[in-house]
Amino acid sequence: MRIYDKLAKFYFERRKNRNRFDYNRDIDVPALIKMLGNVNGKTILDIGCGFGDHAKKLSKQNYKKFIGFDISSELIKLANGQHIPRAFFEVGDMSKKLKYDRSYFDIVVSGLAIHYNKNINFLFKEVNRVLKRGGCFCFSTGHPIYNLINASKDHLIGIKGLSSGKMTIFGDYFDRSAKLNDLGGLGKIKVYNFTFETFIKAGLNNGFELIDYKDAKPVKASKKFDPDKYKLTTTLPTFMIFKFKKI
Repeated sequence: MRIYDKLAKFYFERRKNRNRFDYNRDIDVPALIKMLGNVNGKTILDIGCGFGDHAKKLSKQNYKKFIGFDISSELIKLANGQHIPRAFFEVGDMSKKLKYDRSYFDIVVSGLAIHYNKNINFLFKEVNRVLKRGGCFCFSTGHPIYNLINASKDHLIGIKGLSSGKMTIFGDYFDRSAKLNDLGGLGKIKVYNFTFETFIKAGLNNGFELIDYKDAKPVKASKKFDPDKYKLTTTLPTFMIFKFKKI
């Protein structure tokens, strides 16, 4: 994840630009915040917290305590530099055992980070351990359907008909191997492809029940920044959001 150390400040400054369409600010973050609902008085853990977007938005609801961790030390510096009330940020790795006590959090949230972790079952098990009974795990990730039109040959899924009547098939929905994801021409990063079944079974097999799901769409106000991207992301979902509850 060293690439995020290099890009941290660039992403932080770009997010402030209100005159451009931003996939995180205009789709993922508002959809995830809405899915969480009321967090007043809750203790929250943010996995892959970046520079603290969720904490900043949710602090208006007066949560009790917010802890976020990210593998990028530069992103953590930016998060702590915002001095968000009752929020604490530290460097951490979601692929390792979580350092927090059993049944400590009311909510665990993760925005566009879970696909960096190969062992989904281990992560769900650890999240269950640190959540209180009845607590929720809410996360967003890339949508498999979006890969149908992805320009990268590493992700493209599709069928091309030939004049002979035969078909050429591109990609494999069930291929869970690591792929390189393009960060808007700024570099590439390794991500793992997971199916709907992978996420649902990971929850069901690790003490959760699925209580909500959302195909995320952009906020209407973003249409004026880039009508083409707005049309694309309201026609083909870019991100999906799951909400599980600990049984």
